[in-house]
Amino acid sequence: MTIKQLSCGLLVVNERSELLLGHSTGSSHWDLPKGLIEAGEAPASCALREAREEFGLEFAADRLVDIGRHFYYRGKDLHLFAVGATSNEIRPELCRCTSYFAHYETGRQVPEIDAFAWTADAQLPSVLANSMRRLLLDRGLLAHARTLLRSSG
Repeated sequence: MTIKQLSCGLLVVNERSELLLGHSTGSSHWDLPKGLIEAGEAPASCALREAREEFGLEFAADRLVDIGRHFYYRGKDLHLFAVGATSNEIRPELCRCTSYFAHYETGRQVPEIDAFAWTADAQLPSVLANSMRRLLLDRGLLAHARTLLRSSG
């Protein structure tokens, strides 16, 4: 039996229903704050930690809406949470990534995320990686998250 990895992530949605994304350094796609859960860590704690490390965002746990655990790709599931925030509360130009990796060519330490932006639906299909696009758009999880945020607010 193969053990699946679990990543946890956060959908940050503003008052215009835009999604906050970060540009993955060295790649062409934009992504959510997300990452692998650590031993003994709760999924919500992991999502909050990733948001802090990759985007510099701090949210109280009681603001999160649980979207559930979903198939992401072979060998990995993604447990998503959503949080509503205003574009005044979160300004992409103030986001900061404190999580680094060794660049595959230079070996130099670079941030995992090197740019941040509020992203409208029309842009999402062209900027998300295929697995994230399938999950959020094709399977309707982003729309579901927005519905849950409206009903919880």
